[in-house]
Amino acid sequence: MSVDVLYSYFMNLPQFALTWGIFFGAGLVSFAIQLRRNRHVFSLREVFEHCVPFDPWRSKSFHMDVIIYIYRKFTDFIFAAPGFAIAGLLSIGVNTSLTALFGHLTPIPTTFAVAFLCTIVMFLAAEFADYVVHYLEHKVPALWELHKVHHSADFLNPLTSKRGHSLPILYGGAMAGVITGAVAGVLIYLFDISLPEALLLKAVASKIFTIWTLDPLKHSHIPVGLGWFDRVLISPHMHQVHHSKLQPHWDKNFGTNLSIYDWIFGTGYRPAKGEEVEFGIAGYSDATLQKFNTLRGAFINPIIRSWKAIQKRFRQKPTSISSPAIEGIDWTRQMVDPRED
Repeated sequence: MSVDVLYSYFMNLPQFALTWGIFFGAGLVSFAIQLRRNRHVFSLREVFEHCVPFDPWRSKSFHMDVIIYIYRKFTDFIFAAPGFAIAGLLSIGVNTSLTALFGHLTPIPTTFAVAFLCTIVMFLAAEFADYVVHYLEHKVPALWELHKVHHSADFLNPLTSKRGHSLPILYGGAMAGVITGAVAGVLIYLFDISLPEALLLKAVASKIFTIWTLDPLKHSHIPVGLGWFDRVLISPHMHQVHHSKLQPHWDKNFGTNLSIYDWIFGTGYRPAKGEEVEFGIAGYSDATLQKFNTLRGAFINPIIRSWKAIQKRFRQKPTSISSPAIEGIDWTRQMVDPRED
């Protein structure tokens, strides 16, 4: 099976139908289990309220999810383009450098085993890039101000996955371009594979793991774990913990599909069965979170607060925080209060 055929097979799966099919399918299954345990009378209204535990007509948070989703459908490619350019240039540079250092190498033919190996390597590189960016977004105040938009949702639904400022696509794509471009350059040198093929293989792997990890449920209220596979993969329940404003859940589970980097770097958290979460941003009231549910609150104010955070950082004198009483507190979450907007 060629790379193009493999890519076509998986990428032609109807993403919209797949996403909402998994979301409502899981909702129906969990409702059926609940119905059997509690022996309630079946009601279509209860089914809908179970699957969608918020008012889609009145929820400003959901309305903002829809607006941002539509906006990003038409604009993401603009912010993602520099990342692809960086990946292309770096892969050429790495391949050229390896050729200059070690001479031309007879490429290994692209067999199924080689394609599988390249897919895994590219996927691991892309996941590591995502982990690094996501980690920095929680630790660097200026980036956290932009990332807050994603965490400001009152309730999670599949559209929340796209709820976010556009600038993270720019710097996230640049980081991914550097890491995946360098790895692709090595693969191009070693194997009979091109950059587009390397990127396509990574896209196929991402698609497969999106299905395997039940990605549409990660931004939902349905706490599904993956059992033993939580040691390798980010389950929906693990990502829901990441969105929790409860202090034990802060800065946990940064991975997109894989949890291995979280366990390696000490940010992994496997919730207990039935462990509850509270969505939102710690320290922000519901009224304050509503400020994110406008175009200005989602796109303009985060830039202003990010710039203020940068200014504050350069005006501050370095200080040492060593008091045991304040160890473990995430100071980045309190950099700029949106109530100042």
